[in-house]
Amino acid sequence: MAQGKIIESKDIREAVRVTADVCVIGSGAGGAVMAKELAERGAAVVVLEEGGAYFRESFTGVIKDSMAQLYRNLGVDATAGVPSVIVPTGKCLGGTTVINMGTCFRVLESVLEEWQDQELQGYRAEDLAPYYDRVEKIIQVQEVKPEIMGRNGEIIAEGARRLGLHPKPIRRNVSDACKGCGNCSYGCLEDAKQAMTLNYIPLALQAGATFYCDTRAEVIVHDEHCISGVAAKIYDRQTGAFRQHAEIAADVVVLAAGALNSPALLLKNHLANRSGQVGRNLKLHLCTRVAGIFEEAIDGHHGVSQCLYIDDYLDQGIMLEATFTGPSSQLAGLPGFGKELWDLAHEFRHMASIGVMVSDTSSGRVRADGHGNPILTYTVNQEDADVIKKATMISARILFAAGAKKVIFTGYGEPVLNSVGEVELMQDRKLRAADFMLMAFHPMGTCRMGAHRKNSVVDANLESHDFRNLFIADASVFPTSLGVNPQETIMAFATKCADYIAGHVL
Repeated sequence: MAQGKIIESKDIREAVRVTADVCVIGSGAGGAVMAKELAERGAAVVVLEEGGAYFRESFTGVIKDSMAQLYRNLGVDATAGVPSVIVPTGKCLGGTTVINMGTCFRVLESVLEEWQDQELQGYRAEDLAPYYDRVEKIIQVQEVKPEIMGRNGEIIAEGARRLGLHPKPIRRNVSDACKGCGNCSYGCLEDAKQAMTLNYIPLALQAGATFYCDTRAEVIVHDEHCISGVAAKIYDRQTGAFRQHAEIAADVVVLAAGALNSPALLLKNHLANRSGQVGRNLKLHLCTRVAGIFEEAIDGHHGVSQCLYIDDYLDQGIMLEATFTGPSSQLAGLPGFGKELWDLAHEFRHMASIGVMVSDTSSGRVRADGHGNPILTYTVNQEDADVIKKATMISARILFAAGAKKVIFTGYGEPVLNSVGEVELMQDRKLRAADFMLMAFHPMGTCRMGAHRKNSVVDANLESHDFRNLFIADASVFPTSLGVNPQETIMAFATKCADYIAGHVL
């Protein structure tokens, strides 16, 4: 079998016209897995990736370089609504797996039980376990080791235990080469974090798959009932100028562009939306940060960026994760102006922080503009605002229990607390959603799967209810919010879907 290729815009001098068994749109957690699994089964696979191909030698560790190279729209895509929520995603070979923090969770059994109530078959924990096992072996999932956890995780664990909570080291897709440099979200400088560029994509290439980078899918070609290929445009990476057309004839098309861009592409093409559900049901893990200032130097930027989790309140939709990044992103959103903010920045080395993640009950929508780019609308309801407030109060108590002299919120309600007593005084205060500065890292649900075509986009095999041989393999298919970081579940679902395609379609 011939070795596959990564083809970039600089390599292309004329229009591309190829025939494949499978065309995959997107090369992240869903697309790369589909490419590898199907190519290894003998299928001719072509992958279209809108972003560029970047590897360790391209990474500088400087946030402005990372944002320009690896993130979509410099990482500042945001929802229209109250409050506006920033939703950063990757746009590069390997997708968001290149810029996330490597956190790996299996889907919660409580979530799977909810899906069973919706008559979805084949999604019990025992059904998914073999797929998770395959994924975890390839991406080298392991717990954060004590020697690379860093003081941020250690001190938060101390505070949590003093409150009777149960902190645990996070499981990550990382090799033993990890030195805990804290650079996960800017592109791993050690090739330790096992993004798709280090495992599934090389395996797909070995099996003969071809990857076209700098290539934006524009048209999904179809007749009344069946998909027959994709038309795309290839752009110069440096200037953004159009270079060439690409046409891929394929028996199967797998859409794996993520929960924002997959529905936008379908809507642009007026496809797979007889249920009216494409782009609806946008779910987000609503995130904010609570920081503590300590007498001792923490140097939280030394150690794994996201190293520890506290799931004692998971039944209430709250996940707490010890999370710390470099100063240019860690200090963003902290309160104050001028000298006040300058003085706070001087305490960076004495800062520890907890990332709050709330599984939402709110729901938003993705629409497509005239060019097929996603437009996000989403308003946080009061129920979620109340849970976010509770999560921040818990985080503040943990930090004070760990010895913080003051606690800082990235929000507008009561930005600085100086004692546990002040936390208790906030209990009865009503905070609105607009009082919080929010980000969301895990968009989901916009092409949700379901047993009934009237209220879902794909079936339990991830195949479109409306068009044969159109599959979707990304977080858009999740029927509900997961409540935990989703990358490993996306990979497991893609593996399951590839098994179905190989056994029943090709």
